[in-house]
Amino acid sequence: FPTGLKWSFVPQGKNTPAQKYLVVNADEMEPGTFKDRLLMEGDPHLLLEGIIIAAYSIRASKAYIFLRGENTVSEQALNIAIKEAYERGFLGKNMLGTGFDLDIILHTSAGRYICGEETALLNALEGKRATPRAKPPFPQVSGLWGKPTIVNNVETICNLPGILTYG
Repeated sequence: FPTGLKWSFVPQGKNTPAQKYLVVNADEMEPGTFKDRLLMEGDPHLLLEGIIIAAYSIRASKAYIFLRGENTVSEQALNIAIKEAYERGFLGKNMLGTGFDLDIILHTSAGRYICGEETALLNALEGKRATPRAKPPFPQVSGLWGKPTIVNNVETICNLPGILTYG
């Protein structure tokens, strides 16, 4: 966690949905792109820290990293980083005594170009055909398994720790 920040769990309002999700799109299908791969392989803990910040901000207790299966080096780096984060109490139940729970699931996929569209990615994550959904409802209201879901990319999530630390 960024130095000097105080983390405490803020209870949700009585009408707030209990289950929310954060989904990180690491499927990078645009030809010639590799910025996300470099971030995941070079500093996987930066991505995890960003996920923790984002999930805490929206009170999501589960986060998914949707990774293209061909990126085996990224998969290995992320698996090691996730294991280390659980071992140190940064993930799991009652993270660092805050009362906040967060699990990160690394989902590898065959990868499809259409998964760059957030609802197609959610369908693929649910095990369905990767086709875009009609909107509304938007994923923020009814996303993964019909629950509120925020979908963002690796680069954006990796910027959160720096924004929180330096403004």
